[in-house]
Amino acid sequence: MIQKIKALLKDREKLREMALYIVFGLLTTLVNWLVYFAVTRLLGIGGMEQGSAAYVLVSNVGNVLGWVMSVLFAFFTNKKYVFKSAADGKTGAWREFVLFVSARIASFVIFDLALFNLLQWLGMNADWDKLLMNVLVVIFNYFASSLVIFRSKKQ
Repeated sequence: MIQKIKALLKDREKLREMALYIVFGLLTTLVNWLVYFAVTRLLGIGGMEQGSAAYVLVSNVGNVLGWVMSVLFAFFTNKKYVFKSAADGKTGAWREFVLFVSARIASFVIFDLALFNLLQWLGMNADWDKLLMNVLVVIFNYFASSLVIFRSKKQ
């Protein structure tokens, strides 16, 4: 394990990739949160009883719209800046987009819908719940992107 860590620390390209993934991951999270807060505040979540059907509906609408906007932002920044994908043409770029969205759908269903609603049902505040979900989603999505979606032929 220590050898793997030492090898990783010597791999400048991998360190660059991870650093950029963190930067763009934070920006993606910011997009997600800005859309989420804009939608939930616009729809008046502050005046709703936590746990009510209206509260859950509004928080989920904000969650879905935040997810859509952040996935689009993440795809283009990850493809161009983080993983420097050379895939072009209809097949290569389309394949990456389909894989990217599929991985994001999986993480959305697992974390943003299932776990998000489970934690709300258990009484967690939607905003803190949203923060926890973002951390788990970033970790899951990094591995999906680096190991499957944007992996180079040499990997």
